[in-house]
Amino acid sequence: MKSVTRIFFFLAVIVATAAIVSCEPDNTASNNPNDPRNEYVGVWRFTETGMLKNGNNITQSYIVSIALDPNNSSQVLLNNFGNPGSSEKDVVGIVTSNQIVVSGQTLDNGWTVEGSGEKTATGKMNWTYSITAGGDKTYFSATATKQ
Repeated sequence: MKSVTRIFFFLAVIVATAAIVSCEPDNTASNNPNDPRNEYVGVWRFTETGMLKNGNNITQSYIVSIALDPNNSSQVLLNNFGNPGSSEKDVVGIVTSNQIVVSGQTLDNGWTVEGSGEKTATGKMNWTYSITAGGDKTYFSATATKQ
């Protein structure tokens, strides 16, 4: 009987933990309709071009998710910025009236990223940024389209 009670208690703890985790706030939009970050929040397709030190061009397309930073009312969190993989930590960007600025930040994989993206039209941005990886700094330009 004692083991049945323990199993029941263990299952109750798991269910309660799942319920608490599922109640986390959704960072998809601010309650303030005048928040300049709102138009940047969402899923964006980045199509980038860069040039390696050896002169070879890099062209790729990937998804970046942008969410509100719950701890700072002027910042957003960019997931997969520079395409290190979506499991990498988020990059912090500061939002102004028409752009996002990413100051130099080092990711867990050792990359350092920095740059900015300027809004060009509704659902469109132009980005310029750099990624330093393994001692080599590569400069990129990208167009971002909201999905």
